[in-house]
Amino acid sequence: MKKIVLACGSGVATSTAVANKVATLLDENDYRGQYRIVQCSISEAAAQCSDADLLVATTVAPAGLSCAFVSGVPFLTGIGKADAEKQILEALAG
Repeated sequence: MKKIVLACGSGVATSTAVANKVATLLDENDYRGQYRIVQCSISEAAAQCSDADLLVATTVAPAGLSCAFVSGVPFLTGIGKADAEKQILEALAG
């Protein structure tokens, strides 16, 4: 089971929007039932990543990450979304 951490400033608003889009991406790429998404604030992200495969955040990556990081901003703006999707799929495939 892949663990994906979705983080934003508070762990509620933008991470929820991005979580829905990431879940759709994963379901469309044969990951349905093979992942779980955990939402948190960016201040909790490094701790949540200790056993995670990936962090997707709508803020700057925090220091001390032990998992892969992909910016979630493209899921909000649409700019660079295809590249972010590719990065997520590559991080989970590895």
